[in-house]
Amino acid sequence: MQKNIKIRKFTGIVALSLLVIAGCGKKTGQSGKADSKKTVLAADSAASKVKVPFALKEGKRLFSHYCAVCHGETGDGSGQYYGLTPVPANFTDKAFMKTLSNERLFKAIIEGSASVGKSNMCPPWGKSFHNEELEFIVKYIRTLSSQ
Repeated sequence: MQKNIKIRKFTGIVALSLLVIAGCGKKTGQSGKADSKKTVLAADSAASKVKVPFALKEGKRLFSHYCAVCHGETGDGSGQYYGLTPVPANFTDKAFMKTLSNERLFKAIIEGSASVGKSNMCPPWGKSFHNEELEFIVKYIRTLSSQ
């Protein structure tokens, strides 16, 4: 039994060592600095090709995960919980969105919709998000009425 354990340990160490050695090898004539510069340049060019900024992508991801169940994927208030009374806010309504300040949206998200005189159905999400994530969500909600 002890011999099997020693063989397994030895085999694991050898396999790990080979993986480390293979991963750390450089091609002849190349330096690590040149490779890292190429990687950074490739990442920069890929980022410049992206049409949607990270803030909006992340805002959409968070909205889809936390808000769309009631407000709908498009933000029109027709989520999978249909028949809610009162009906969830329609973020695609341009006239309605013009009446909402960013501060009011922040407050509704952080403290729940009851904090801005709306339904108590939307819970306070303040402890679920960092400030930056809240900004992303509000930015994304703003785009819903401009489409």
